[in-house]
Amino acid sequence: MAGHFILRSITTSDVTVAKTKGGTISAVQHANVGWTPNSEAALKAALAGQNIPNRDNLPPHVYLQFQPTTAGSNIDTYLNGAGWADTVERPNCAGLGLRALCAQAQTAWNQGNKSRAVALQAQHGAISVEIYFQAGTRIG
Repeated sequence: MAGHFILRSITTSDVTVAKTKGGTISAVQHANVGWTPNSEAALKAALAGQNIPNRDNLPPHVYLQFQPTTAGSNIDTYLNGAGWADTVERPNCAGLGLRALCAQAQTAWNQGNKSRAVALQAQHGAISVEIYFQAGTRIG
């Protein structure tokens, strides 16, 4: 599984607020890989846009997920203004396999409007954001 976006870290309060807005946190993925020199190197390379063979060696992470929303809804308003949404990433890395964005979200992304890209993707369908750290602590 891959997300539409990557968020290196999120605060505990942002997770709490996201949950009150309909977000869910997945079970930990890649727990069997753990945080090792190899998994950390894979994540570092992927985030830097360097190619990795596949997602198999990525360290533990979770997904913040939102179901589809409509323009002007409470979730849409939240996503357009959520501070974490302005810090998401989409590294150009073969092997990372992030989910494709819909055309409108891709346009917003290309224009540098990250939070708008997140909100527009949610209007298109369910979204997921990969998270590797919470409150500065490694996931898993």
